[in-house]
Amino acid sequence: MTLNPVCENVETSEGVPLTVTGVAQVKVMRDDKLLEAACQQFLGKKQRDIQNTILQTMEGHLRAILGTLTVEAIYRVSFYLFHQL
Repeated sequence: MTLNPVCENVETSEGVPLTVTGVAQVKVMRDDKLLEAACQQFLGKKQRDIQNTILQTMEGHLRAILGTLTVEAIYRVSFYLFHQL
């Protein structure tokens, strides 16, 4: 599933507001415990609801990461951000 996280007006560690967009491919891992957790979380939900839940979670993690970095660090290591989600 492809998702497009968007974080608008997120403050960096220096208080500079940024808008950041991205693209992420997500899937459920084959680990039995993770698969069971995904089933419990999403069983019976519509695909749109599942996508929204995952997208909101990803955007929250992205905001948290951006809040710890300077503007320069974000531009320098932007590829790193999506590996942390």
